[in-house]
Amino acid sequence: MKVRNFVFPILIGLLAVASARTASAVTVKCGTLIDGLADVPQKHVLIEVSGNRITALRRYDAIAELDPETIDLSRETCLPGLIDLHVHYIKTAPDAIDLEAKPLQPATADTFRRALNFGFTAVRNLGSGTVWPSDVEIRRAIEHSLFIAPRLKVSLNAADPKRRLGEGPDALRAVIDRMIANGADWIKLFGDSTWVDPPNYSVEELSTMIEEAHRKGVKVAVHSIGPEDNHRSIICRADSIEHGVDIRDEDLSRMHDMSIVLVPTLSVLKYLAPLPGQDQAAIARDYQLSVSTFRRALKQGVTIGFGTDAGALENTPWETTNPAQQFGLMVDLGMGRMQAIKSGTAIAAELLGMENQIGSLAVGRFADMVAVPGDPLKDIRQLEHVDFIMKDGKRITKR
Repeated sequence: MKVRNFVFPILIGLLAVASARTASAVTVKCGTLIDGLADVPQKHVLIEVSGNRITALRRYDAIAELDPETIDLSRETCLPGLIDLHVHYIKTAPDAIDLEAKPLQPATADTFRRALNFGFTAVRNLGSGTVWPSDVEIRRAIEHSLFIAPRLKVSLNAADPKRRLGEGPDALRAVIDRMIANGADWIKLFGDSTWVDPPNYSVEELSTMIEEAHRKGVKVAVHSIGPEDNHRSIICRADSIEHGVDIRDEDLSRMHDMSIVLVPTLSVLKYLAPLPGQDQAAIARDYQLSVSTFRRALKQGVTIGFGTDAGALENTPWETTNPAQQFGLMVDLGMGRMQAIKSGTAIAAELLGMENQIGSLAVGRFADMVAVPGDPLKDIRQLEHVDFIMKDGKRITKR
């Protein structure tokens, strides 16, 4: 698909936020390394980077003199760049026409930059108003370094949980085909809207769409709240269950056996609960159901990926809240600290199909890494204090 002319006015604004150190050969001196793979951190590790790739990892003498070309993080903990599997960062102008290429709101560039400042070097955008094909062109602009932002994976659907994609198997397959043809990395389906709503799709309809996507090599994420819709999404072999507020034990067991990933968005519900104008009882119910499902999923060994729903609540302070706060929430609810870290690094990368590129610090991987001043295996909330960011071998200057 050719880049359309409408993209370039968008990029003029986005280019203004770019600020990064030019990629070259550099060595990063890590006091402690959590590589995203091992369960035990390493001490005194030099990470050698050439261009945008990690070329070597080796131990160093703690008292050795520092080479002038070395970035000194000897008092820090280094980790892979963080990954948020569920965001809504792409915004459009209020008068945009549905299903057409649309101008971006200036806030879109700010939101991407903010996420990178928090240490998130990759995100999966699961729905926006800019479908067909603005989201794809933003992704391509990032891939070609036209502006500095997290790596981006997109689904081409409007963020509207009550909208069906079509009626009948042929129409549903055609929409899936159209999304993939237009460059969707993921298919995002809305199984239901809220806990009290009936499922949007029958088992046959869900199976039709998921099988069509899988036939073409594309994974499927399902926004799924109530127990019946979760059940349908699981038996139809969705790749990830988004939110998953109320999942029965037998379906959690199926998720474990079928390697379906749960992406709970706990922090957005916790944030919503005290806001004025909300249905407090409904939110409290959904949060408690989500906590129950999360804890039962942990016990059953379900794979849990890190996703926050960041950007979903427009015109609230949620837009500027650090998504990394969810790491602490997950640990408070019983997840181990290393397990929480991996949920937002190696596990997230594997769900994205990028486990050989990001999510871990190893030779041959992209040089995406962050550092924090303390030890997140003692205090997981250190991940809310990222003070060094490298993406694609470039040191990112916060702004």
